[in-house]
Amino acid sequence: MTVRDWDLRHFRLLAAIASEGSIGAAARQTGMAQPNASRLLEQMERSAGFALATRTPRGTGLTDRGRVVAGLAAEVIEAAENVARAVGALEGERGALHLCASLTVAEHLMPAWLAAAQERLPGLAPTLDVGNSDEVFDRLRTGAADLGFVEGPTVQTGFRYLEVGRDELVVVVRPDHPWAHDGGPSPAQVAAAGLVVREPGSGTRQTTDRALAPHGSGRRFEVGSNAALAASVAAGLGPGVVSRLAVQLALRSGRLAEVPVEGLRLRRVLRAVWSGAVPLSRTAEDFLRIVAPAG
Repeated sequence: MTVRDWDLRHFRLLAAIASEGSIGAAARQTGMAQPNASRLLEQMERSAGFALATRTPRGTGLTDRGRVVAGLAAEVIEAAENVARAVGALEGERGALHLCASLTVAEHLMPAWLAAAQERLPGLAPTLDVGNSDEVFDRLRTGAADLGFVEGPTVQTGFRYLEVGRDELVVVVRPDHPWAHDGGPSPAQVAAAGLVVREPGSGTRQTTDRALAPHGSGRRFEVGSNAALAASVAAGLGPGVVSRLAVQLALRSGRLAEVPVEGLRLRRVLRAVWSGAVPLSRTAEDFLRIVAPAG
């Protein structure tokens, strides 16, 4: 084997080692068995004529030369994925559609969208990945998703956007919490409280932090999902800030209580997002018409 024989498997493995920091994690990311990934890396080093990585008990890291090659490999991967997306768009045939949505959208809006798409778009074969808003952008950037849906207040460059709805966050507490009975706290009291919040990178967290920033700060208890947030609040960990969509059943049942906070703006826009570098496929455009008919 020579360097000229390297294909996308080699480039993807090298890029994965750079991002994951271990051969095991890189193997999982690229869908290889770890022994196969190790052998492939050794083949690459033999054909390159120098070490691409260093192995230690704590993981696998790239050498200086390896980082240079990994940077070039990332460009090759991006170019190949752009070609694949462009060909799919030019082909214009309905079929596979790789979606990625932030948690609130995935749990509370996407099921109805997919059901409508199944009825109106024969032959559609969608897949859905779920992550926070930052992860949605990452998957779009690498070409792992064709179309994403985010709920954060910030937008990133290099993408196109379409508003698909509005959402509102609410402050929730246990029914026996003092805030449920004294007319509600001020924004400063909410900001200073030990709030249960979503993890950094989620659209819910971004909206929460932006709304509370002018009013101070306090201790935060971070959880990785809306369900975990609602359960933590119900267990008495503290007040929480979460999408109304995510707690509507808990509010109706009385498991949680909504607390009005005058002067705190917690509304947000839900957006479809896709790469600005290549055109959307006809399949993605048809799906968007279902999600946002007026768009």
